[in-house]
Amino acid sequence: MRKNYFSLFLRVSILFILLLLFSFFTTKSFSSSIKPELTELKIGVPDLDPSFLPNWAADYKGFFKAEGINEVKIFVFKGNAPTVQALSSGTIDLCVASLIGLVNTIVSGQKFKAFWAGYNMSDFAWYGLPKYKSITETKGGRYGVSRFGSLTDFLTRYALRKAGLDPEKDVTILQLGGQAQFLAAMSSGQLDVAILSLPNTYIASEKGFVKLMSQKDIAKEYPTHVVYAKEEFISKNPNTIKAYVRATTKAMEWIKANPEEAAQLVTKQLKYRQDHARKAVEELKDGWYPDGRLPQDGMRVFWEIAIQAGDVKEPWPISRWLDESFLKTQAEWRK
Repeated sequence: MRKNYFSLFLRVSILFILLLLFSFFTTKSFSSSIKPELTELKIGVPDLDPSFLPNWAADYKGFFKAEGINEVKIFVFKGNAPTVQALSSGTIDLCVASLIGLVNTIVSGQKFKAFWAGYNMSDFAWYGLPKYKSITETKGGRYGVSRFGSLTDFLTRYALRKAGLDPEKDVTILQLGGQAQFLAAMSSGQLDVAILSLPNTYIASEKGFVKLMSQKDIAKEYPTHVVYAKEEFISKNPNTIKAYVRATTKAMEWIKANPEEAAQLVTKQLKYRQDHARKAVEELKDGWYPDGRLPQDGMRVFWEIAIQAGDVKEPWPISRWLDESFLKTQAEWRK
């Protein structure tokens, strides 16, 4: 009888231990196994720029599908304004766009919030006609930006002030749409200076235009893009948000580990030359942070520029524009 009780006790104990072990190992992966609320996702970006590559790479490598998002559409707009309009109207579910664009939409009354970051590259530079050697010399010149109120406009006005020029009085700022339009206008003599991103800076240099200033002169790392959506969308679709973040951060890691294949994707998706794409990926890869961090010095510079521009009166508390819950809990669900 005692042997039977002992045998039963032993079997129950082993079963209990096995259940504990199963619980331990499955709990860690439980959050990542939860299905997203949406199986189709519409993403917006404000330009056809390689800094947004993790989104195309996540689709190309099948990372979205692995997370249960079976269909992804990436819409490319011309600047922040149409991107925000698309988000407001529901044409897109979320966007990867400038922080100043988000701030301005919140000021205007939109219920938007960021939930991720990690796009901290400072890859813009100002190129001018060969007659100029610095921004200070461009008084009376014509500057190109994508749209008024965009990131390119925001940074250009700060660069002018930093050089001692008044962007309202000393130069003419023109909104021309995109990088290709900037280069065409400069080549035809209709524009004197343009703010360019990689790899268009290489093209400008090859055409004989002169680099007048780099964004890195303002901040070595900068919160160039954040990922944001309507607050309602975030609250209703937390698993979709996590699936999106896991897919794109895996893509960031893949880009860093496979820069040559990533450059081929840039060439295929954005139609840039392979040598330009390769150099761009090499320069950009250290600015992608899978953990979604924000650059502390870059944030200080961001608020300094925003205050100078009159967009805000003082730096905002982070809770006003960022839902930190995803960043703070990522150890539980991101891997």
